[in-house]
Amino acid sequence: MAWQVSSLLQMLFHLALIFCLSVASINSLEEEALFLLEFKISLSDPSNNLESWNSSYFTPCNWTGVGCTNHKVTSINLTGLNLSGTLSPSICNLPYLTEFNVSKNFFSGPFPIDLAKCHNLEILDLCTNRFHGELLTPFCKMTTLRKLYLCENYVYGEMPEEIGNLTSLEELFIYSNNLTGTIPMSISKLKRLKVIRAGRNSLSGPIPTGIGECQSLEVLGLSQNQLEGSLPRDLHKLQNLTDLILWQNHLSGLIPPEIVECSQRTWEVIAAKTIVYLYNQLNGSIPSELGNCTNALEIDLSENQLSGFIPRELGYIPDLYLIHLFENRTIPLEFQNLTCMVDLQLFDNHLEGRIPPSLGVNSNLTILDMSENNLVGRIPPHLCKYQTLVFLSLGSNRLSGNIPYGIKTCKSLMQLMLGDNMLTGSLPMELYNLSALELFENRFSGPIPPEVCRLINLERLLLSDNYFFGYLPPEIGNLSQLVTFNVSSNMLSGSIPQELGNCMKLQRLDLSRNYFTGNVPEELGKLVKLELLKLSDNNLMGVIPGAIPENLGNLQMLESLYLNDNQLVGEIPASIGELLSLLVCNLSNNNLVGTVPNTTAFGRMDSTNFAGNYGLCRSGSNNCHPSAVPSTTPKRSWFKEVGFCWAMKRRGPTFVSLEDSTKPEVLDNYYFPKEGFKYQDLVEATSSFSDSTIIGKGACGTVYKAVMADGEVIAVKKLKAQGDGVSVDSSFRAEILTLGKIRHCNMSSSMASATTKTQIFSCMSTWKMAA
Repeated sequence: MAWQVSSLLQMLFHLALIFCLSVASINSLEEEALFLLEFKISLSDPSNNLESWNSSYFTPCNWTGVGCTNHKVTSINLTGLNLSGTLSPSICNLPYLTEFNVSKNFFSGPFPIDLAKCHNLEILDLCTNRFHGELLTPFCKMTTLRKLYLCENYVYGEMPEEIGNLTSLEELFIYSNNLTGTIPMSISKLKRLKVIRAGRNSLSGPIPTGIGECQSLEVLGLSQNQLEGSLPRDLHKLQNLTDLILWQNHLSGLIPPEIVECSQRTWEVIAAKTIVYLYNQLNGSIPSELGNCTNALEIDLSENQLSGFIPRELGYIPDLYLIHLFENRTIPLEFQNLTCMVDLQLFDNHLEGRIPPSLGVNSNLTILDMSENNLVGRIPPHLCKYQTLVFLSLGSNRLSGNIPYGIKTCKSLMQLMLGDNMLTGSLPMELYNLSALELFENRFSGPIPPEVCRLINLERLLLSDNYFFGYLPPEIGNLSQLVTFNVSSNMLSGSIPQELGNCMKLQRLDLSRNYFTGNVPEELGKLVKLELLKLSDNNLMGVIPGAIPENLGNLQMLESLYLNDNQLVGEIPASIGELLSLLVCNLSNNNLVGTVPNTTAFGRMDSTNFAGNYGLCRSGSNNCHPSAVPSTTPKRSWFKEVGFCWAMKRRGPTFVSLEDSTKPEVLDNYYFPKEGFKYQDLVEATSSFSDSTIIGKGACGTVYKAVMADGEVIAVKKLKAQGDGVSVDSSFRAEILTLGKIRHCNMSSSMASATTKTQIFSCMSTWKMAA
């Protein structure tokens, strides 16, 4: 009996204890709920995401974003709930709270000082809000923190020395703020720190040598700051480092070999994956020791001042898939053995020699950019062997031969940039996914076939300065995505297809320096996004309004209009002069008559834009010939003559305002050849500009001996072309204006000049002319 009573009492005791604990737990939960509701008061919740936060629920453990352990609130995660307002420190009254995350919201205001009372908090994530305040308060007092995320806010001031108090810190994300000053030496105390991302601030000064004491560091991200000085040699102590990201700073000096001296012993531990020094001022050569980093995946040393050779040792890193060395001589053959290479960018260097012929055979290349170098030879045939190549840029080199079949049939290719080389062949027509095709300044030939309409994704088609001939197919109008189209300086003929008016996204259209005939299509007036329209140096003709459509006045975004050097007749439509955005309207060297419309746009243009139209008057001008009969004799540019040297490509003149001091008669001398000289006479007098008549060559052009029909011997200078988009008009004008004024017994006088970029000089008897 006594035994039974004892058992009953023991059971009652346990029940009482459980009841007391339950009451205490309920009281604790009720108290935590009150703290949470107090925190909610300071918030704005327009999406009603915190609807469950109310007193009718028995426990806050079921509330949105609230996590509990053993019936105690230990975590709050309210990320991305469209919340705004200020941050209430009442949250720190939750005694067991270890994680607090309100990232990706719209919280604003300063960081509350009492946030330091969250004594047990281990993870604090306030990223991507609108908080502002200094890093010192209150975070440096929260010594239990393991992860502190303050990125993408408005944190300002310097990084305090007190940051070294956070000895438990493992991750520090403070990028995209307004931090200034230097990185404190106290950071060396953070022995557990694995990740520091402090990019996109305004941190200055050197990288502290003490960073090498952060023995657990795996990721060091300090890009896009104002750091300066050399790279600390102590970085080699970071044996767990996988990512070193220092791009876009002001770092200078040599790359210490110690940093990349990845011996087999140490790099079994280090296993570095990413080495990035982009956008700095590092000099010297690339250390060959970098090839010992056998676990590296990415190496980016671009946009520095590095010199010397690319180490062949880089070709021995088995898993390397990205190399960026642009803006820093032969390309190591070993690069073609990199089986993981997907992104290889070596553009804008002084690389010479040939591209490794087997490049692409062993790797799934996606991006290859070797543009703006001095590379020669042919394009490797296997760059798209695995149909993964998306971007291929080899422009501005000295490559020759045809485009390989493997490139012409690369289905994955989206951008093909091969401009400014010596490539030959016809237009590739099977690249149906292309958005950009750049073949300008090469030796491509043949017609532009109607099949061009299959390239429906094209946005940029640049074919200028080649030998394309025939008609421009009307199917070009099916390229509805086309933004830029340039076929200037070819041998295209026929009429301009009216279907071009269907390319409604066109912003830049250049058909200049061809043999187009007929009228300017009225349909071009539908291209309302057009900023540049260049039809100069053709054989366009017709009478206004057919020659220059009135509806070109609809192009309200048009900034530059070039119709010069054609056979256009009639009057200038006033609607063109009413285009407020128009900066250049070159109508020179046509057969236009009447008066230049007195509009704001035409009023700010100098007379060179209208010169060479003998029946055209301008208000207040003394150089008007209203009685002149329009001539229909075709004017042909010297660059179009058969047999003219390919390399001397002419660029159309860019007309700029002359200084006010320039006299009207000087303009006349500039744009009108001396009476009696015709271009055809010069062609005959120089035997079609034969090499046998060359007197000399210079940086700016070639001088020819010309024996005129009447026996007079003169010299004719023709200027060389510059790069695409570069005008020679300024230097041409300067040379003419200077030589035209000089009179000296030992110098020949300038007799005439013209917009064809030729100068005619009298020959002195003392010249030893070439036979």
